[in-house]
Parts: sequence; structure tokens; C-alpha cells
Amino acid sequence: MADTAFEKVLEEVGDKGRYQKLLYWLFVLPLNFLIPWVALAPIFMTATPEHWCHVPGRPEALTEEQWKQLTIPREGDDYSKCQQYNVTGDALLSLLEPTLPDISNITTEFGITFGIIECQAGWDYDRSSYTHTLTMQQEWVCDRASMGSTWMSVGVVGNVVGTLIFNSLSDFIGRRPVVVVSVMMFAVFGVARLYATSTAWLMVSMFLASTSFPPMLELALIIVLEQVSHGWRSRITSSSFIVWQMGSCLLALFAWLAPHWQVLGLITTVPFFAFIVCWWLLPESPRWLLSRNRIEECAAQLRRIAAINKLTVPDKLEDTLRAMAQVQNTEANYGAVQLCKYPTVRLRTFLLTACYTFNNFFYYGLTYNMTNLSGNDFINFFLLSLIELPSNLLGWWGSQTFGRRWTAAGGFALASFFSLATALVQDVDNVWVPIVLLIISKFFITVSFLLVYVQCAEIYPTTHRACGTGLSSFVSSCFGVAAPYVSYVSTYGSWISFIILFVVGVMGYICASFLPETLNTKLPQSLQEANVFLVDEKYWSYKGSRCRSRKIEITHYGTNEGKINRAMSVEDMSEKAKDLDGGKINMAMSVEDMSEKANCSE
Repeated sequence: MADTAFEKVLEEVGDKGRYQKLLYWLFVLPLNFLIPWVALAPIFMTATPEHWCHVPGRPEALTEEQWKQLTIPREGDDYSKCQQYNVTGDALLSLLEPTLPDISNITTEFGITFGIIECQAGWDYDRSSYTHTLTMQQEWVCDRASMGSTWMSVGVVGNVVGTLIFNSLSDFIGRRPVVVVSVMMFAVFGVARLYATSTAWLMVSMFLASTSFPPMLELALIIVLEQVSHGWRSRITSSSFIVWQMGSCLLALFAWLAPHWQVLGLITTVPFFAFIVCWWLLPESPRWLLSRNRIEECAAQLRRIAAINKLTVPDKLEDTLRAMAQVQNTEANYGAVQLCKYPTVRLRTFLLTACYTFNNFFYYGLTYNMTNLSGNDFINFFLLSLIELPSNLLGWWGSQTFGRRWTAAGGFALASFFSLATALVQDVDNVWVPIVLLIISKFFITVSFLLVYVQCAEIYPTTHRACGTGLSSFVSSCFGVAAPYVSYVSTYGSWISFIILFVVGVMGYICASFLPETLNTKLPQSLQEANVFLVDEKYWSYKGSRCRSRKIEITHYGTNEGKINRAMSVEDMSEKAKDLDGGKINMAMSVEDMSEKANCSE
């Protein structure tokens, strides 16, 4: 496999050295710390506090509560949000004598005397948690209550378009320029949306700002995962998710400290301007350069990696890379449409896209539903974010111990179970019961969401990795447009949204269970390699932790003559190992394949 040869070259220049650590600490972690603000800050920006009709003319002698009793009808135990008595402040004042009458006696007759109408002069809001939100500014309440969800859905549409354009471009013009441009798109239009006054410009600026979210999230990981050893891939992905959750937890604090939506918007947008330096400092992926036949640039980047890692550059590097390019780049790259050319690649593209879609819909549908929970919005959001820290650790450990496939499928199954349980306890008196069950559900869907990023990076071939991941993200975003409305349907029954999520989770489990196990495997480089990648796996197979011993006992012509280890070249291995258990060890086999044929010595 050409990719196995490239992995060998990358190992020689260093695939887990100082270079990779610098790239990880100075680029991946800071960006992943900020990225959740792109997707989640709008939840607080469009928060809808308790509200009621504004009836002008309240005298200073009456408190706000007394004025509500005089002007707002009751709906059960609460005041109406969208209706008022058909009375003006002047009319009320004429009823009030110098000594306040018994208000309860007056209000019992208002419904008959004055009648009830829709709000006439806007709304008053409970400003104890939010002093000013976009919903309050635009009066997106009552008959316009769905506008906040529409604004966030327009952002999801921006995700769709951004995925379609930027992820596809990254396979043609490179990972680095697309990452930098997408970050700047959010920085510029993220600030612009804060000062838009009309509904049209609010929607347009939200759309443009949101086009950057998928490429920032996905390409920032891809550019690093293509330059590290297979043992580091799940570690980097899981730790980047952990940093994501730290950013989410901090967002709850910022939202509490900055209850004005524009101030919160500036806090969560301006830091992205710092990443413009990536245009000059962020290196391009050498694996992508090789896939585009840019041999000299690829060799220069590999030399740079070797220099930073203080390792020796392989001899005849350019010649080796040209030989690899001739083997792997035999087919022109026409983007994501080629993923449908080969049957195995086509099926796995469908499964990855389905898993990505179900994860995305479940995760954000559950997160957007946070404001419908009882209790404090900031504490609820913080708890839902905090629980994802241990879930990412569990996801990383599970993916290394039980493998990618069953860890992802198990996450789906358990998230679905607890979502169903949440739907069944909506009427209990203890408000903490549904909150705890919802937190547990988010714990497990986060495990599954982590794994889908790892699986996309390991199953799609290098030539189509970004556009394949982009296709999956594109389709998931198309369906994700409906995620904000999962929260909205709770107005018709608090249990409905959780039943929807339960069904989505079950479908996700089915799809995840049919993906191949990629634990400790080499990345496929081309579509041809991806089409035969792990095709012999059975559905009920379980690999778990593959044998990781670095030394392998072999029998050479019937005698024990030594050990094969990773320090040996493949040529030396093939000379030392002629026959083992009826199967040949040869240069085409990876060390892991040899390990599976041999008995571990450690």
C-alpha cells in the first residue's frame, strides 16, 4: 500500500515528536477551545425570559406585581405571555382611589368588564438573568416566537453551504488556506451580525458567519491527524473534544457575566481574529501535498518536520515520494462524487454520513432543548457541558480498548435509552430527575459524537478525506436545520422532543454497528485502497485492543532465530521471516498484520 510506505517515511521524520506537539498545543487546542462559542453562543443570545404585555401608565404607587395583577390575565398559575385586559393605564387610574382598593376584587371583574385582547404596546421582560437578548430586541415572542429558532436554523443552513464549499476546496487548494479563510469569515461576519438592525440583515450575517463552523471544526483536526501516528489519532481527537467542553463550560460563565447579547457576542467572536497569523505559521499537510503531486513542497515539509523533531531525513526522499505518487495518484480527483464509484466506499460513505447526521441532530437537539428545563439556564448549560469532559475520556478509553465501532454504537444505544427515560418522567415533582437523565443522555451521545470524527478520518482515503468528511457534515447540517425546532415542539408537550431523539438514537446505533473496526489500522490513501479496506470483517467480530507488542517471536525454517521489531526495516523483516503458521510475511504486510500472524512475546 502506498499509504503504508508514506506512514514509514512519516515515522522516520517523526510522527509523534516535538513538531506534532507544537502543532497540537499552538493550533488545535486553542482553536477547539473557541469553536463551541460559534455554535452554542446563539442559545444565550436568543434566550427568551419570562415576559408579559406592556401596559403603559403604571403609577409609582403600584409595584410591578400589582400592575400585572391589574392588567394581565392568568393562565393557570402564571400570567399570560401574550394577552392583556382591554384596558388602558388612564382607565385604570380612574378606578384607583387615593387609598388602594383590594386589587383582587377589581381583577376578578376585569375579564367581564373589559375583555381580553392581544398585547398592544409590546412586552415587559424579567431581566433578572438577561438584561437584553436578541429575542427581546426584536420582540420574537408570541406569534413570532419561532423566529429565534429560525435565526439559529439559518446558521445551520450556513453550515451546510460552508461544508459544501470549504471542505471540497480543501482537497483542491489545501487545508491551510481554507482553515484561515473560514476563521476570518466568522470573525468578520460574527461581529457584523451583532449590529444588524433589520431582520433580513440579521439572517444574512448569521448565515455568512456560520459558513465557517464545519471547516474550522473538521479541517483543524484533519490537518493534524494526517501528520501523526495512528496511535495518536484518537488521543488527539478526544483531547480536542475535551478542550471543546472546557470552552463550553466557560461560555456559561461568560453568558452569566455578560447578560447583554451584544457584549456576549463580542467576547465570543473577537478572539478569532488572532488566528490570522495561521496564514503564515500553519504548515500544510504533507500527506495532502503528496496526493496533489506537489513533491518538492511535500519533501520540504517533511524535512521541516525532521528538523524540528531532530531526526534524520530519509535518503532519496524526493525519489521515494515520486514513486508513491505514481502508485497512489493513478485516478483523477473529482471530489465527493467519486465516493459513489466503488461499492464498499459508497456503502461506508452512506453509513458515516448517517452516523454523522444522527449524532449531530441528537447532540444539538438535546442542547437547544436546555432552555426548556426547569432551573437556572446557566447552571443547566454548565452541567450539560461539564458532563462531556468525562464522556470524552470514556470515549477515548473505549475506542482504544473496545474499538471504534462498538464504542460508538454503545454510545448511541445508551443515549437513546436515557432520552426515552427522560420523556417518561416529565411529570414528576422533583425537577432534578429529568435534568439528571438528560445529562446522562448527553454523556453518551458525546461518546458517539467523538467517535464519528475519528471514523471519518480513518475510513475516508487521504485523496477524499476532507471532501468525504465535508459530505457527511453537509448532509448532517441539512437535517440539522430542524434541530432548533426540537426545542420548539416542546411547547406542544415536553415529552415529544425526547421521543424524537430516542428514535434518532436507535437509527444511529444500527448504522454505527455496520462500520468497520479501524483501531490501530493504517489510513487508506486512495479510493482503490479504501474499497478493499477491512472488507473481510464480520458483523459480530470484536477486536478490542489489538496486540501492541513491539516484538514478535518467529520461527525461521523451524528454529527460533530472533525477533522482529519496529526498529527493523521491512526488508530485514522479510529476510528474517520466511514462513509463519502457513502464511507468508512480506513487504506488503504492515507490522500490525505481522503481529496478528505471530504470537506476542510480551
